[in-house]
Amino acid sequence: MTRPRLTLIVNNDESCPQSGGHVGQKSWSNQFDPYALKVSAPDLWSAYFRARFDSPREVALFFDVSFQTALNWWGAVTAPASHVALLVMMTDPDAAAFFADELRRAA
Repeated sequence: MTRPRLTLIVNNDESCPQSGGHVGQKSWSNQFDPYALKVSAPDLWSAYFRARFDSPREVALFFDVSFQTALNWWGAVTAPASHVALLVMMTDPDAAAFFADELRRAA
């Protein structure tokens, strides 16, 4: 048994009517460069940890990670995994505003 496949059919002979009005950006990928965000993630997280915690040891205890992992985050060597990001968003109501401000400053 084969699965049904989605087929896209494009007709370049007929043009679609344009509405004439300006269409705003609709996707995050149009607003952010995903590669630049990935490259800057360790620096963003390091800034967050330094603003919210007094030491890498506090980071390690709060997120239940090794001290070495906390040092890597603190020093912008690596960025945390998604479950840490979710924990931050659930426990710190100001986290989203912090990251938005950091991204605005970087732009």
